Amino acid sequence: MSVNWQDPSFLLSMIAIFGTIFTYFKHDRKIKAQEKLINDYQLGKIEQEKIQKKQAVLRASLIVGNKGHRILRIYNKGKAIARNVRLIIKDEPDNLYGTNPFPFPALNEHENVDIYIWGHQIIYHSKSYGMTNIKQIILIFRL
Repeated sequence: MSVNWQDPSFLLSMIAIFGTIFTYFKHDRKIKAQEKLINDYQLGKIEQEKIQKKQAVLRASLIVGNKGHRILRIYNKGKAIARNVRLIIKDEPDNLYGTNPFPFPALNEHENVDIYIWGHQIIYHSKSYGMTNIKQIILIFRL
């Protein structure tokens, strides 16, 4: 059996085979590039979840109670235990609250501590200091 290089059907078959092989490798390269992007994204997400599991995220909110009483609720929104939680109030007025439970030894995930405040108008401001794990909450009391 001899190959006739002048036969148009043979030439078209060879062009189709080479075109198929070229398309396969080109498509395979695109798929591998997409898989690499997806894998990098998933690895980054897993690393972020690992970091979040090790961090305690403290938040505070001011809740209006009955008859003008206010409740300062400090809670742990993170997935790790917050240790040695402190509340420092500079120039605090007399008779600000009943009992101050701080420094609090540990605050588990989704736990909170309430401080009952009465008789003061309060302006609330919150600020976070990046990687130092210090959460500053500024309360301004107006008599």
